[in-house]
Amino acid sequence: MSRLLPALVLLAFAIPASAQEVRRADLKPGLLLTSIDKGGFAVTRLEPGPAITLNPGDAAHPRSDGGQTLTWTGYIQIVAAGKYRFDATLLGKLGVSIGDQVVLIGEVKGKAAPLVGNEVELKAGIQTFTVALERTGDAVQLDLNWSGPRFRREPIPYFFFGHTVNQRPASFADDLKREHGRLLFEELSCVKCHAAGADDKMAKGLADRTGPDLSKIAERAYPGWIDAWLADPKKLRPHTAMPQMFSDDEKGKSERYAVVAYLSTLGKPLAEYKPPTVYPNDVKESMARGAKLYLTAGCAACHGDQLTAPPTKKKKDDDEDDTPFDPTSSVYGAGTASGAKSFYMLNHVGSKTSPAALAKWLKNPLATNPHGRMPNMQLTDGEALDLANHLCKVTDEKISPKMPAMPNTDEKPDWLKMGQAVFVTKGCGNCHTVNGGPALAAAGPKLADVVKAADKGCLAEKPSGKAPNYTLAVDQKAALTAFLKDGLKGAGSPSPVHSAKIALKRFNCLNCHSRDGEGGIDLALSDKMKALENAENADDVQPPRLAGVGHKMRTNWMRDVLLNAGRARPWMTLRMPQYGAENVGKLHEHLPLLEGTTPDDTVGKAEFTKEKIETGKALAGKQGHGCISCHDISGQRGGGTRGPDLATANQRVRFDWYTRWMHQPQRMVPGTKMPQAFIEGKSLLTDYYAGDGDKQIEALWAYFSLGPGLPLPAGMEPSKGLTVLVGDRPEILRTFMPDDAGTKCVAVGYPGGLNVVFDSSQCRLSYAWAGNFLDVKPVWDGRGGNPARLLGVKFWTGPAGFPWAITAAADKLPDFDQQAKDPAFAAPLPEGKVFTGPMAVKFKGYATDDKGNPAFKYNLTAGDATLGVTETPQPSAATVANGLHRKFYMRMPAGKAVWLNVGVSKDQPKLVGEGGVDIPFAETVKNGDARVVLTGSGEGVQVVQADQGAWRFVKDGDRWRVYLLFEFPQATNAEVNLRAWSLPKNEPALVKELK
Repeated sequence: MSRLLPALVLLAFAIPASAQEVRRADLKPGLLLTSIDKGGFAVTRLEPGPAITLNPGDAAHPRSDGGQTLTWTGYIQIVAAGKYRFDATLLGKLGVSIGDQVVLIGEVKGKAAPLVGNEVELKAGIQTFTVALERTGDAVQLDLNWSGPRFRREPIPYFFFGHTVNQRPASFADDLKREHGRLLFEELSCVKCHAAGADDKMAKGLADRTGPDLSKIAERAYPGWIDAWLADPKKLRPHTAMPQMFSDDEKGKSERYAVVAYLSTLGKPLAEYKPPTVYPNDVKESMARGAKLYLTAGCAACHGDQLTAPPTKKKKDDDEDDTPFDPTSSVYGAGTASGAKSFYMLNHVGSKTSPAALAKWLKNPLATNPHGRMPNMQLTDGEALDLANHLCKVTDEKISPKMPAMPNTDEKPDWLKMGQAVFVTKGCGNCHTVNGGPALAAAGPKLADVVKAADKGCLAEKPSGKAPNYTLAVDQKAALTAFLKDGLKGAGSPSPVHSAKIALKRFNCLNCHSRDGEGGIDLALSDKMKALENAENADDVQPPRLAGVGHKMRTNWMRDVLLNAGRARPWMTLRMPQYGAENVGKLHEHLPLLEGTTPDDTVGKAEFTKEKIETGKALAGKQGHGCISCHDISGQRGGGTRGPDLATANQRVRFDWYTRWMHQPQRMVPGTKMPQAFIEGKSLLTDYYAGDGDKQIEALWAYFSLGPGLPLPAGMEPSKGLTVLVGDRPEILRTFMPDDAGTKCVAVGYPGGLNVVFDSSQCRLSYAWAGNFLDVKPVWDGRGGNPARLLGVKFWTGPAGFPWAITAAADKLPDFDQQAKDPAFAAPLPEGKVFTGPMAVKFKGYATDDKGNPAFKYNLTAGDATLGVTETPQPSAATVANGLHRKFYMRMPAGKAVWLNVGVSKDQPKLVGEGGVDIPFAETVKNGDARVVLTGSGEGVQVVQADQGAWRFVKDGDRWRVYLLFEFPQATNAEVNLRAWSLPKNEPALVKELK
């Protein structure tokens, strides 16, 4: 152990005893993190807790050269006295102390590994807390955990930490002021005009931001609004990053008119929209829907719940802000006095554009401005128009949509040519793109020159001349000046942890989400949203909390949420904004580093045994822990406060997070509606594993890991609607069915929750699903004729077209693709067309046995050969998979090859014998006890088994076709039992368990 670490832990940050006597109310949020690099350069900032991962070449802050030592100082609240144990996933040297007691100390070299401390006795109360981490190699990592009285091992939650003002070093306020200045420098696109030199290491790491593409600005904004915007952007949008570029004198008005004339030629001119005095009913209804959507989709979280800013008291000087600069108000505020949230008032949108133009823009704002702060909100065409109608109802009568009056000048310039020239000389093209526009000229002095005169130009008390006027507040100018003076000095190192933290501020994540006690939708707005929500979704309109999200989410799922609109709660009206890969394309990799862990896309492995899955299924049901009381499972709606679909849990969350969540959800998210099912590791359900919590949690995970299509637990209630319920006998219903089931469907619901649909026109078993039977309300509602709705999830789908074929011999393969298109085999014809030729397939009706099971009868005629089939489908409920048992009674033609189209496999089919032993592959295999495993596009597989005929596998491009082949020299009767199971996972242990 080096001398440095103990000194840091025990001496350098020790606080006098009198200073340790603090109240909770005295604590400011977060701990003070100071990173000290090899040359002694130090940066201090606030962090919610002690956690970090730095890969080789990365630093805790861009100004650092990688950092030799990181220290967190502050206080920790010990709620209950008793025995505690601290541990860490560590790479480097570590010392952790509480008060005058070292609770964890050690070193890990080479690769991060667990470091477990001895049990320590801690007294209750608020005590000083110090962590020192020394970087001894290329990388460093700290993921600190604890366990204590009545709670299990966990990362220490943020709400146990805090710090006091007297703990802050003298440099703290200046460091955060520079941080505020850096963010402003990036958000105002300063480097677009002030180019960095080749040696400006810090400047190279600054985020890039462009303004909107102006190539078709005339199609989005009226000339009169453009003129008012250029005259004073802040007047129209107080929070805009656009500066005032034109003076208020005659010269400025002439230049502005010329630029408006030029911009108005870019695209087809926008037709003027005049809000009517009395709106038509359809527009009024659209506006009402838009007003509701504005609140429930989340627009109001960033733009306020009013479309115009409330009146404010006029200050003596609008450029002055007497609010004192408070860098301690927010851990995620990047030094800003306003904290982690940012708001953008919309004001009079109807004076800028028309509803049609706005709706087009709302569909994908990033197409116009890839670096903008307005995300894609995943709106439908109808939703976009509804919102646009709502927003455009507010206008400013002082802003005319028409071209402003031509300035009175002695000269009559070519306004278009003049506008192009002014556009260049003002540097507009440095931030804005104009396809096919004039050649652009650099504008503004180099960054190095700006640093030398930080109080000139844009930052002057009253900017003049060519300098843009950003109308900066006093604290903003001070922050920018501090950044230009010192913030550009440093190593310019990559810092993913810094980028992640700033991204939460830059893209307003905490306007909706809460993280470590900050942000979230405020109570007043939340109440308005709840009042507008559907009753079944109104319990919780808040999005998921982001505290610990790096520990929680699998990396690919987080990426899917950020970039592909992945949703765990697709029923919520609140949308997840899509900012695009250019803006947040690395956030899913960086957030885990900020929490001291690493990106991880490992699927939590479960041991698939029949006993474990049976137990998990039982525990999920109403007689178990009642997971179905709230959560969806495999697409089937739960009840009460609606929770994410548990059949996709292992695709979204990490197993270790899931385990902690199951044991102590209230500690992880205080106030959550998730109940505490396990007390000190024990379950009240002692019939399963004698109440062992870990074993029950693992059994639930194994069951959920079967994925979509898993056998549903007992107690899943039917969805609302005109439902057809199944009692102790099958329900048979002729009705319209979805998903290409044909026009003449016979749906069968079996006791036990498995169902099939038979297409009597094509004589084809179309598909099977698990769950409740049918909601036939769409068939009868209104004018009727719509397909019934499945109350469950499909687990098996038959191949397209009639499934049987007859050929002269086994070496002549059938063409099932052509057969599926042939109207002689009942393939559908275009509307108005009628097939008059001989039919190869004929439906002979169905009969039921004494238990109510239907048997479908049909014939196939091919030349002089006829195949007669009676097919009796029956569900085969298994513990680990849903199954289908198809019984065929057939009259076989003599001397022919009879084929049954079983399915296709993405990969070469796998043959499995009795006891799960693999059988060598061959293109023709006699059945015996062979099970055939067919792969699809996802993780699941289909397993089939027959007791007659031979398997025939045919390679067809990039897939394998799977047939059952029958040959009889004499006409004969035959009985065939074909079983098919749909396994959500391709696991040998599951294949073995199928019955």
